[in-house]
Parts: sequence; C-alpha cells; structure tokens
Amino acid sequence: MWEEERFEQKLQGWEAAAMVSEPIGEALEPPGWLEAEWALRDVSYGYGSGAGAGPAHGAGAELAPRVLASSLQEAAADDLVDHLLHLERLESARIAERAATITALIRACGPEIDPDWRADAASVAASEISAALKVSARTAKGMVAEAQALTEPAANAVLEALADGRLSRRRAMAVMDAAVPVPAEKLSGFFGAAVAAACPEDPDRVPNPSALRRKLNRLAEEYAVEPLSARRAKAITERRVDLEAAADGMCWLTAYLPLEVGSAIDTYLEAVARSLQSPDEHRTLAQLRADALADLALDCGAPASDRETVRGRAASGIRCEVVVTIPAATLAGSADTPAEIVGYGPLDAETARALAGGSDLDEALGGPLEWGTARHRPGPVRADRGDATVPRRAGPHVPLSRV
Repeated sequence: MWEEERFEQKLQGWEAAAMVSEPIGEALEPPGWLEAEWALRDVSYGYGSGAGAGPAHGAGAELAPRVLASSLQEAAADDLVDHLLHLERLESARIAERAATITALIRACGPEIDPDWRADAASVAASEISAALKVSARTAKGMVAEAQALTEPAANAVLEALADGRLSRRRAMAVMDAAVPVPAEKLSGFFGAAVAAACPEDPDRVPNPSALRRKLNRLAEEYAVEPLSARRAKAITERRVDLEAAADGMCWLTAYLPLEVGSAIDTYLEAVARSLQSPDEHRTLAQLRADALADLALDCGAPASDRETVRGRAASGIRCEVVVTIPAATLAGSADTPAEIVGYGPLDAETARALAGGSDLDEALGGPLEWGTARHRPGPVRADRGDATVPRRAGPHVPLSRV
C-alpha cells in the first residue's frame, strides 16, 4: 500500500504545481512518468484486452505495483546514463573552450609591439592562472602547455572533436602523446586519421583505451620520418627508475625501460601472481604482483617486516612467454617494418630480429623457424603469410625462492 500512497502524493503534488504554473483553461499535459504508470496499470489490470478486460485479481494485482516500480527504475537508469553522456560531452566542450581561452590569454600577455614580452607570454599566463585558480605553478604550466598544443593549427581536428563532444579529454591527450614522432609537416594528416580512429561514427567500434593506444602508436609509425630504431637509440639513454613518496607511508616506483624489457617484467610478475592464487590466498592479484616485484628486487635477503613475501609458495620456478609479431620481410632482413609485442606496442626491427635469436629463413620463406621454447615450436612461415609470431620467454628461469 505504501507504493500506492506514494504515487497519490506524487500525483497530488504535480497537480498542485500544474494548477499554479499553467494558464487557466489550458489542458494539463501529464508528465512522462504518469503516462507510463497509467499504461502499465492498464496492462496489469487487463483493461482494453478484449475478453479478458477488467481488473486483475489475486497474485497479478499484487505483482502489478512491483512490475511498475521496476519499469520506472529502469527508465530512470536509462535517463541517468543519457544524462551522464551529456555531461561528458559538455566537459569535452569546456576543455576545448578552456584551451582557446588560455591561448587568448597568452596572446594578451605578449603584445605584438614588445618581442621580449612575447617570449615570456606563456610563463606570464601560467603565473596568472596559478594565482587566479589557486593551483601550483607546475599545474598552471601544464594547463598552458596543453592549451598551446590543442590550439596549434595542425591539431584543429582534435580541438573540433573536443568542442563537438565527440572526443574525451583522455582520448584527446592519447592522440597528442602519440604524435611525438610525427614531423610537423605531417601532423595535420596524422591528427585527422587519429581522431577518426579514436571516435568512429559507429559507437560500437570505439576502441578501449589500451586498444586505442596501440592503434595510435601504429598509426604514428606510418607518419614518422625518423626510423623507430634511431628514436629508440636516443630514448634508451634516458632509462631510469624514479621513486615518488605517497601518503600513508607508501610510494610510487616507476621505471623507464625498453619495451621488450618492461613487457617481460610485466608478464613475469603476472605469471608469478597467478600461480600463487588459491582459495586460501587472501591477497589480490595486484598485491601479489607488488610482493613479487619487491622480492625480485630485494632478493629476499632481509626480513620483509610488514610486507608479505611470495617465497616458499611453490616448488618450481615460473616460466612465461611474451609474443612478438614480426613481419616476415623484417625477419629476413629485407625490410625494417616495425614488429609488435602483442598487447604492448611497436618494436624496432633490429631489436625484433635480436629477440628472434638470429634464426635464418630460406629465400622462399618456406623453411621452418628453429626458435622457440621446449614446449612450443612455431610451424613453417609460408610465402603468402605476412608475419611470423615468435614466442619468447620473459627472461631466464628464476626459482620462485628468488622472486
């Protein structure tokens, strides 16, 4: 009965509000929720159904209010999801508007008549933003850099997609980050293709973040002029490990490593963590990965204090594989088309060939490939197949006691 009383109270409230707001003599238009409830009651009570017309009785009459409440909740959920999507589009449009506003502020801080002011305009604008929004200087500089990148003429496709609400900020930043190896003269074409990949017209074909990142990396290689191997040679000199203190006595440990090394470590940690899962294991997969990394780095030589270790949980070591897909021509040495570490990203041809172990192919690309592990040997690579999949272990066997 309480559902009926609530409905009557809601109906009386709507009628009272409508009588005040609507002009006298005007017909009152019932709201959608009221029309839906009337329609459901007609069906539930059998009105308008021919020979079965008339109010329902017994279990059907008791079920009708619950069916009605469930239908109204589903309708409300659909409306809320639609509203959430609307808010996402509004947020994207506001980001585009903010970028244009910050760029205008930079121009205002660097008048054309003073070259010295123009050189410092971005820094001055960042100072103004930091003071006005009460954010750190670093955050303000990041906002200025983002705005400048989005408002470059070559990035017009990205800015328009943001303004139209078709592209979220996260996807827009993924597109901008992927453009790093693309030369300036090709940026406009790359951004157009990247936006098309990030927000296709068919919503069912929108890639998830990981798939989008891999797709953008492959696309960037098509527009890049400098070979991946040359860029890698420069980037590898910047490899490092950083530690950033966090709250509650914790920290973030990050490493900038070659892709094949990082993917091997990631795959190994995943294999160790999954091997330790059991009904009696209370730690999550993420916690097991963290403990495995700590044991691997610290060599388990000292007491673990509060940190749980993974030692002694299995008698044998963990073996795992990273799959590298290499174009056959690249493997044979007749081309330098980048390979790909499946699930991670592109790999330069020289490193891919090194990972393949230096095995040779015959001229017809018909001979068997002699690399692999003892548990798996790839079949022959045929001339009509464009690539070879090379399973690789994620590094040498490491006993679990040393994980």
